[in-house]
Amino acid sequence: MTGLTEHDGRSVESIIRESVPGAADGTKLVFVMGPYRLLDPGYLYEDRTFSDLPPDPLAPHDHGRDDVNPDDIEATLRGLCAELSDVAGVTAFLATDVAIPTVREVEEEGADGPAMPVIDQSVAFAAASDASAFVFTKASLTTGVGAEAGAIPESFGLRGDDPSRPPELCRIFAEAKRAERDGRTYLEPRFASASIDEMDEAYDVPISHFADREQLLEKLIGFVEGDVFELA
Repeated sequence: MTGLTEHDGRSVESIIRESVPGAADGTKLVFVMGPYRLLDPGYLYEDRTFSDLPPDPLAPHDHGRDDVNPDDIEATLRGLCAELSDVAGVTAFLATDVAIPTVREVEEEGADGPAMPVIDQSVAFAAASDASAFVFTKASLTTGVGAEAGAIPESFGLRGDDPSRPPELCRIFAEAKRAERDGRTYLEPRFASASIDEMDEAYDVPISHFADREQLLEKLIGFVEGDVFELA
């Protein structure tokens, strides 16, 4: 963690609290990582459209419609952070809420530096926060949060005998499909990744499943009101 607690002579926590509305009052910080874009088949296949994708719980529109904006999913995720903050009395935020530019933003978009690489930002924001949430959905671009889900537990030493924080303060939230069998309701995982599915085995990081946006918010609130307020 050396070198990631400060940026440009200031503590990362202070930059977060000055960047995110409501964070300056000292509430607990919850760093939320998730997809900022829907998978866009047009990136790779000219003849593919959103109609080829399954519905996504974070998508603001049906995928088959022409008015789908793949970037809208970041706004949806930010809205979840706002609701979580209001209900649970914390400050939930995304990396893009924080006024620290990435290398790409400095080099390609002319943002004022100094820059901090994206993975370094993720580790630094997680370290400055009380808890971290990783959100995965099947029809979204989740390569970034997948990298974060590896780097952050490693930075806390969760595979060792003396981790720097309880693994319960990290939580995987993965999309699942609700099904009815034998009169019981249960969840069948839809986000198929052995690496993510076995995070609990490797790092003792708990995994929660959700079927829709409302259930994701419910699970996030339960995470905060349970483990975060008890352990952080």
